[in-house]
Amino acid sequence: MRFPFTGASSVLLFSGDVPNGPGPNFLQHAGADIDGAILVWTRTGKTLVTSKMNALKAERLFGGRVLAVDWKDMGPTLKRLAPRGKVGLDLRHLRAERYVRLCKLLGAGRVMDAGGQLDDLRRVKSAGQIGKIAKAVKISKDILDSIELKPSMTELDVVRQLAIECAERNVSFAFPPIVAAGENAREPHHEPAAKKLGYGIVLIDFGAQWQHFNADLSRCYFLGPAKEEKKKYEEAKEIHDSILDEMPSLHTGGELARFADRQCKKKGWGRMLHAIGHGLGLEVHDPPHLGLQSKDKLQEGVVLAIEPGWYGKKFGVRYENDVAWGKKKARLL
Repeated sequence: MRFPFTGASSVLLFSGDVPNGPGPNFLQHAGADIDGAILVWTRTGKTLVTSKMNALKAERLFGGRVLAVDWKDMGPTLKRLAPRGKVGLDLRHLRAERYVRLCKLLGAGRVMDAGGQLDDLRRVKSAGQIGKIAKAVKISKDILDSIELKPSMTELDVVRQLAIECAERNVSFAFPPIVAAGENAREPHHEPAAKKLGYGIVLIDFGAQWQHFNADLSRCYFLGPAKEEKKKYEEAKEIHDSILDEMPSLHTGGELARFADRQCKKKGWGRMLHAIGHGLGLEVHDPPHLGLQSKDKLQEGVVLAIEPGWYGKKFGVRYENDVAWGKKKARLL
C-alpha cells in the first residue's frame, strides 16, 4: 500500500497503549501482536522497531523490515527514522504519557492526529479479515445456541455460562456481555446483576473474539408465554430483514440509518434510542458509522452489525446480526 496520509510525512503506531492487547490500527498495519513494538510508516515503507527481547518474534510475524534496539535507544531511533515534517499519531489509542514524551522528543509542532485517516483505512475488510469475523460469528452463534436458561438462574449466572463456553473454545469476549431479564431489557447497555431471570424475556448481547476480530450478536429468549415480548421481537426481526433486503441500494451510513428509521416508524416504534448499527472488525465499533447524517461509504468489504431495538416501559427487545455489504445481496455472516 502506498503511503496514504494527508498532511503527514510519517506515522508512528504503538502496540501496547490499549487494554488487552495492541491497538486496532497497529494490528491492521503491522499484521501481528508484538509486545512493545513501534511501527514507523513513511513514504519509503514500514519499519517495525522492537526490543532485542522480542526481535525473533517480530522477524517471524512481521512481513517487512525489523529493527531491534536497546530500550535506551528507542527515542533516538524514532527521531532518526521519522523524516522531517509532520508525524501522524493515533491519538485515540495513545496513552497521554507517551504523547507528552513524543511531543518533547519530536517537537510539539510536528505531531498531528492521523487517527481518523487510520480508522478509515479499516473500513473495507479483506476477504481474509471477513473470514475471521465470520469465524467469530459462527463461534458466537454456537455458544448462544448452546446455553440453557432457567427462571432460577441470575443474569450473572448466564455471564458465567458464556465465559465457560468461550474458554472451552479458546476464545475471549469481544466485549462484556449484556444479559438483561424482564424490565432490565429496557436499558440498551444494562450491566448484568444478581437478578433472577424469572419468567418473561431475557435479552443477551454477546460476541466472541477470534484472532483479534470480533462478533456482535443480540438475541432474545423467552421463559413462559411472554406473548407481548415475542410480538415485539418478531417486529425487530422484520425490520432487520427489510434492511438486509434494501442494503445493496444504500450507499452511505446515513442512507442506511434513514431507511431503518422509516422502517421503525412504520412499526410504530418511533426513533430508536441508539443507532441502527455500526461497523465491525478489529474493534466492536469499527468504521463505518451509521448515524443519520453519516457520509461514510458502504461498499464491497464493509462489515456491519445491524441491531434494531425497541425499549418500552416494561421490557425491551433487540435483534442483531453481522452482515457483509454486497452490491447484489447483503451476506449474513
